[in-house]
Formats: sequence, C-alpha cells, structure tokens
Amino acid sequence: MSKPEISNATLQVKESLFKRYENLTVLSIFASFVAIIVVVQLISTGGSRFPTFISPINIVNILQQVAVPGIVAVSMTMVMVSGGIDLSVGMLASLVSIVVSLGISQWHLGVGPSILLGVASAVVLETIMGFIISRTRIEPFIITLGGMISFQGIALLLSNSREVVMKGELNFLTMNLLEGARDPVTGLILRVPPYVVVFFVIALIGGLLLTYTKYGRRIYAVGTNPRAAFLAGIDVRNMRLSVYMIQGLLVGIGATMLLARINTGIITLGQGLEIDTIAMVVIGGTALSGGKGNIVGTLIGVFFLGSIANAMNLLRLPSEVQFLAKGLVVIIAVSAGDVSSQISEFRGLRREQAKARNVESTAKKGGS
Repeated sequence: MSKPEISNATLQVKESLFKRYENLTVLSIFASFVAIIVVVQLISTGGSRFPTFISPINIVNILQQVAVPGIVAVSMTMVMVSGGIDLSVGMLASLVSIVVSLGISQWHLGVGPSILLGVASAVVLETIMGFIISRTRIEPFIITLGGMISFQGIALLLSNSREVVMKGELNFLTMNLLEGARDPVTGLILRVPPYVVVFFVIALIGGLLLTYTKYGRRIYAVGTNPRAAFLAGIDVRNMRLSVYMIQGLLVGIGATMLLARINTGIITLGQGLEIDTIAMVVIGGTALSGGKGNIVGTLIGVFFLGSIANAMNLLRLPSEVQFLAKGLVVIIAVSAGDVSSQISEFRGLRREQAKARNVESTAKKGGS
C-alpha cells in the first residue's frame, strides 16, 4: 500500500471513530460532574465515609426519580429528531392522572379500564395536535402551547379544580422487585419498582426503533430535510403524525406510573415535566432543528439532569440553587456540543484538504 493510500485509510478511521462517539462530549461533562461531587463529599467528611452520591441506595433513588421523565424523554427525542417539539406533555400528564384516578375512585370503571382510558385519551389528544401540525405550516411550538393550555382547562373541569384521591389501587406498580436486597454501604433496603424496568425497556425499544429500522431512518430524513424526504417517497405528513401518537402513548404510560407514586390525581402532577424532558433531550445532543439525536444521548441527559437535582439535595443546597445549576448545565452542555460540532467541521475540512494534497502529489509523481 502506498503512503497516500495509508494516509487516506488513517483519516477514514479517525473520521469513523469520531462519528461513532458523538455522545462523548456530554458524557465527559457528566463524568466530570460526578467526580466533582464525589471529591466534595470526600473533603467534607475528611475521607472517613464512602461518598453517598455513588452508593447503591442513592443510585437506585436517582433511577426512581428519572424513570417517568425518562419515559417521556424517549418519545420527545423522536418528536424533536423529526423537527417538532411538544410543550404540552406536562399538562397532558396531569390530565391523564386525573382521568385515571376519576375512573378508579369515582366512575368505578376498574383499574385496567381506567388506565386504558387515561392512556387512550393521551393518544387521542396528541393525535389531534399531530394532525394539525402535520397538515399545516403552523409551528409545533404554537400548537403544543395551545394544547398545554387546553389540557389544563380540561383537567380542571373534570376534577372541579380539586385533587382526586385514590386508596392505593395502583400500588402494584410501586412494589419492590428487589425484596430483601440491602445496600452494602448503608444497610438500607434497595427499592426498584416496576416503572424503573419499564423505563429501561421503553428506552431500549426506542433506541432500536430509531437506529435499526426503516421507520427510524425516515424520522431522521424528515427532520433533516422534509422536502428531500418527500421527493424520496416518504410520507412526511404521516411520519410527523406518528411521532406525536407515540408521544401520547408514552406520556400516558409515564403519567400512570407517576400517579402510582403519589396516589392522587392533581393538576400539578405534571408541572415542569415538559421543561425537564426537553432539557434532557437537548443535553443529550438532539438538535432543536431536527435530524440529529439518539436515545443513548438522551439517556445520558436523563441521568445527568437527575443527578444534578439529587446532588444538590445531598449537599443541602436550596431549591433556587438547583434551578440555577440545571440552567447552567443546559447552557454548558449545548454550548460544548456546538463547539464540538465546529471542531468536527474544521477537522473534516482539514481532512479534505489533506486528501486533495495527497491526490495532487500522486498525480504529479505519476506525471513525472
């Protein structure tokens, strides 16, 4: 193999490795954050105690806290990769919780039918919004903002502006799957409820769907260039509609899991859920403009944002500081991703220039 060929092969390997580890930037920031918290805890205790932040009991607590937002973040990733956004998921989750709790405690439909009714209502409402978004040129931001306000009104009308209390009918969704297991560090009981497992299963299915199926590739195509996707034979309108239907399904599932934790259907149950999920997805590297993102990056964003809130609580910092920390992390992570993208483009340009020089050098040697 000639030197130019070796050089080109080396450049191709470097390029493929860089593309392969596209989540490396946010993962590095996450790892640095964990290291800083561990060091702070070691210093504050004089190194006499194991850092509680990385103890098994705390890791399990983080999983419980991020499971529901993580479920919604999976579908939000699909929506944003397709070029859309959904601001209504928080109020829709509150509406689902009220529908399910009313079905169980007041309408006496039974647990199964009430859950199905709540999930179905979320799918229907998201389908309506998705239909409007996919059939018009109105920005998804505006439609979903209107949806958020409408869902709040429907929820308040159904509940008469009151909370709907249940009697533990959904406790089977919060039972401990690790009965008898204890943290070897603290001795406390480890709790892993079913909704944590549901979260990982949904994340796995979502990742496989986006990465290895024709449907996933079409979502990326629609988000990257809708016109080119249309000319390639993709039904752009129905693709956009489908991701909102998936969003409704996962919001319904997540809201039911959240309701099981507090046993009360209330309008504030999903408050702030849309901010958290969008932040998780954006931190994970999904572009607001569409066409870029993956479930692995979203999972990193989910655990990162959940770890921030957990670490702030362990350090006994006030809630105001937590909001500040979350905001700064979103800004830093997105900025770092943009800088990384610019560096990637610069390296790509340099590679192309190197290839051009190699070809030119080869041509001159051949001519001589």
